[in-house]
Amino acid sequence: MINQAHTSMAEAIFNIGAVTRMTGIPITTLHAWERRYGFPHSSGRTPGGHRLYSGKDIALLRSIKEQIELGMTARQAVLAVQKMDLEGRPPTGQPGESQRRTEQTPTSPAGYTQLAEALFQHDLTRADQLLGEMLTFISPEEITLNIIGPLLAELGEAWEQGRITVPDEHLASNYLRQRLLMWLVSGPPPRSTKPIVLACAPGEWHEGSLLMLGVLLRRQGWPVAYLGQNVPFPDLAEFVEKIQPQVLVLVSMLEETARNLAEWPKWIRQVAGKPLVTFAGRAFVIHPELIELVPGTYLGDAVQPGLEKLQEVLR
Repeated sequence: MINQAHTSMAEAIFNIGAVTRMTGIPITTLHAWERRYGFPHSSGRTPGGHRLYSGKDIALLRSIKEQIELGMTARQAVLAVQKMDLEGRPPTGQPGESQRRTEQTPTSPAGYTQLAEALFQHDLTRADQLLGEMLTFISPEEITLNIIGPLLAELGEAWEQGRITVPDEHLASNYLRQRLLMWLVSGPPPRSTKPIVLACAPGEWHEGSLLMLGVLLRRQGWPVAYLGQNVPFPDLAEFVEKIQPQVLVLVSMLEETARNLAEWPKWIRQVAGKPLVTFAGRAFVIHPELIELVPGTYLGDAVQPGLEKLQEVLR
């Protein structure tokens, strides 16, 4: 079998459908190989029990497929790739390939540009391939901060400037949103502590930065209750009363919804300072005077400073 201990070091985040799109290997073939050769053996599972595979699994599968195309049987290809994996060689076995891919796929301008082009051209299969290659070398946290965050911002600007249409923007941003949601539910086991509630302000539909923050918190083992877009205060107050979170994070991207946040003390009851109510969002960057209108702790002008401030509070 392929070295499963080595494979498990990579993040398991791709379902079998994504693996098929990224490798060109049919699902029936993947199931047959798992029965006969013990590979690919899923590196993890979703809460619903569906198999998840890592970027390393995908790289190994591509290498097996290449060996078969060169004339090997499936069994021979698995054994050959197993040997390369045990020896620590790149999955393709080609000298210099690992270095070339490292230069192309991590959080470099080349990797960002290639993914942006794939999304702007509606080529989601290519986007899957690029993300799979990135995840072989870098973490979901780095991709979230250095690839997905800037890409979401660029998509919004392109739409505002008329360079792309609403369907173009929705297709690309929903693709990135789906990846963030996958990482949000596939993080390490959460710590035994009260959750952090993440919610957009009433009337706020832009959740990109909130999702990014949720992924980064979840990857560090913090329990997250992600509520997402447009959460009315009466419903939020009832939810907070039920689960008693340690922190509540509220996000506003528009001036109108940022002003709505000033109303939270009328609904959210604090006991001995809990939950700690925090807020952030683009509206406060563009209109810093709004910060004084909203009670609570301002997390800063970007996702990374907000994460650091939350970490200080949680510790």
